[in-house]
Amino acid sequence: MAIRSKGFWGVALITVSLSVLWTGLSRTFSVFVPAKYNTMFVDANTIFWHVLAPVALTYLVFFLLMRRMERVGQVYQQQPLIVHRGVRILFAIIVIAMILFSLFNLYQHLHAILNHWHHNSLARLLFAFMSTFFVGLLEESVFRGFALTEFRRRFNEAISCLLSLILFGFWHLPNIIAGAPVIQASLQVFSTMIIGFGLYMAIRLSRSIWGGVLMHWFWDFALVIAH
Repeated sequence: MAIRSKGFWGVALITVSLSVLWTGLSRTFSVFVPAKYNTMFVDANTIFWHVLAPVALTYLVFFLLMRRMERVGQVYQQQPLIVHRGVRILFAIIVIAMILFSLFNLYQHLHAILNHWHHNSLARLLFAFMSTFFVGLLEESVFRGFALTEFRRRFNEAISCLLSLILFGFWHLPNIIAGAPVIQASLQVFSTMIIGFGLYMAIRLSRSIWGGVLMHWFWDFALVIAH
């Protein structure tokens, strides 16, 4: 059976709804464990209630929606091969640079954590590890799995990539609901578009969305443990 593709606004409605869902859940769970947006990763409890649980539940909703729309196979299918050797080399250089930057951040932050180790440190690291995995899984599935592939049905690769990056950027604007300052959330719209392009390169090089998930996971984990 042929699957009817969704246009930009149809895809945008789904992605915005999912973003509002996870940020709304995070804000709702403040009833159990109060925390501000920039203090979500201070301990295991705030990580669980404000990130891990909301994102994991949102991924479940997304997966069930993809099953209903018969898109699960599309989300996790093999990515197209990069034919041009020069493009592959350029993508590889940028991805390696992102990995090295993440390694540097990880070293710096873990060094600081080990120097200030306390009873909550291990639990905090484990919950940060799990939550950033689900963030990577959700966002890569939504944008480099569903949105990008959906746009490929209607547009060429460059336009499809650009549209998915735009939606990925605006995915972070509803962070205001979770308590992010307006200026911070607005800046995230643009910064995550740039990061998203690197993640796009990771999935194209690995030819699998899981390359993007792992890269996303590592990038976020190396950053959030500094909180």
